[in-house]
Amino acid sequence: MSLLNLWSQVNNIGSYLLGGAGAKRVYTLTCDGDKVVLPVTPWKYKMTTSQNNKLVDIIEYGEAQLFGNPKLDRLSFSCFFPHPDHDYSFVVGDIKEPTELVEKIKKWKESKEPVRVNISDSPVNQMMAIKEFSYREQEFTRDIYYEIELISWKDLNTPPANNDKKLDEQTGLKERSVEKTPPKVSAVQRCSDIMDASRKAYGQYKYWRGMASSNGMKTLAVKNLRDLVVKKKGTLS
Repeated sequence: MSLLNLWSQVNNIGSYLLGGAGAKRVYTLTCDGDKVVLPVTPWKYKMTTSQNNKLVDIIEYGEAQLFGNPKLDRLSFSCFFPHPDHDYSFVVGDIKEPTELVEKIKKWKESKEPVRVNISDSPVNQMMAIKEFSYREQEFTRDIYYEIELISWKDLNTPPANNDKKLDEQTGLKERSVEKTPPKVSAVQRCSDIMDASRKAYGQYKYWRGMASSNGMKTLAVKNLRDLVVKKKGTLS
C-alpha cells in the first residue's frame, strides 16, 4: 500500500470518527476578488493572540504588570496541493495544478494586498497579510507541500470625514491634514493687562502665556503693546 492511499484511508477514518467534521471544514482564501478553496483541508491550524503588557519593578512593592495594547494575531497552518492526476477521495476544494496555486499565493503576497482567511466551523474569519510562504516537493508525486504564516491586517487610513486628502500611491496612506496657521494681527489697541492684550491683538485670550513667555515678562503689566505683538508674531511664524 502506497503512502498516498494510506493517507486517504486515515483521513476518511478520521472524518468518520469525528462525525464528518474533517470533511466539512473548508479553508477559503480571498484577495481582491480572487478566491482559492484549499483542495486539502489542513489537519490543524494555530492562531496566536498576544498583548503588549509590560512588567515594571516598583520600589518597596516589587514586580507589577501594566496592560498594553493587543498585538496583531498570527495564523499558521500547513498541508499540500495535490496533483490532479491523483484521484484523492479527500479533496474538498479547487482541483488545480499545484504550481498554479503556488504562483497565485506568491502573487497575493507580493501584491501587498490583504487576504481574507475563512476557516469554516471555526472562529477564524479576518483580513490578514501573508508574512511567509514556503513550499517543497517530495516522494516524486508532483504534489507540493507548503507552510504558510499570516498576520492580521488593519486599515490605517483615517475616515473621509476626518481626512479628505488623496491616497498616496507609494505608501497607501492619506496625506496629513495641513495645520492651521495662527491668526494674524489685525490691529493694536490700548489694553489693561496681558490677557486683554492677547484678546485685542489675536482675537483670543489663549495666547497670553506665549506673549508673556517670549517677552520674559515677570508681571502681567503691559507697557508697550505694539512691540510685544511684533515679537509674538515673530515666534508664531
